[in-house]
Amino acid sequence: MPPKSLPKLTAVALLAGLALTACSSSSSSGSTHTSSPSAPSTGTGGSSTPTGEASQVPTPGRGATGSISSPAAHPSIPATGGSPVAASGQQCTSAQLTVAQTDENAGAGQMGFTITFTNTSDRSCTMDGYPGVSYEAVAGKPTGAPAARSGASYHTVTLAPHGTAGATFQDANGQSGYDPGTCQLTDATGLKVYPPGERTALFLPWKTQHCTGSGVHPATIGPVTQG
Repeated sequence: MPPKSLPKLTAVALLAGLALTACSSSSSSGSTHTSSPSAPSTGTGGSSTPTGEASQVPTPGRGATGSISSPAAHPSIPATGGSPVAASGQQCTSAQLTVAQTDENAGAGQMGFTITFTNTSDRSCTMDGYPGVSYEAVAGKPTGAPAARSGASYHTVTLAPHGTAGATFQDANGQSGYDPGTCQLTDATGLKVYPPGERTALFLPWKTQHCTGSGVHPATIGPVTQG
């Protein structure tokens, strides 16, 4: 009888081995699935950051999504990174400046003065080049030709808070040596002054008369120099 029971034992052992193999395969398949990264959430709060990206730091000047952020979000961080710096060295705007007439002089048919710019803001700014200057008549209308540049060389000037810089303005003194028909003497209420690089003019009150004839040499304006 023992020889007849051997095949049954062999069959039972084979079935048990197959069962263990199936369980092992099922367990291995389940482990692979759970180790894969979970899909990003698509809820109403926006897509979540995939695994491995949450620790990335946005580049200075850009938001976490890669879009350029508003300059106001990082006012003291340059776009290229680095240490925070003060917002200085920017071009002076018309809104930061006031103008005044200083150092007046006259003689030999000529007159002149310095157009003085004052930085009224609490941060430094720069001026570089020539201002635009023209006479203004009643009701804001220009009169005569704009001042011509003197041709003098220039360099960048830095105005500290409440600091000053100036440009020399020169013109004929009234009718000067011109005859009335050539001069065409005209009343003016002041000067319109455009700081270098600016499109908004500042007004310098100055009641005067100047020649507006086409044959008259125009007024001249020098570059901005340190005050």
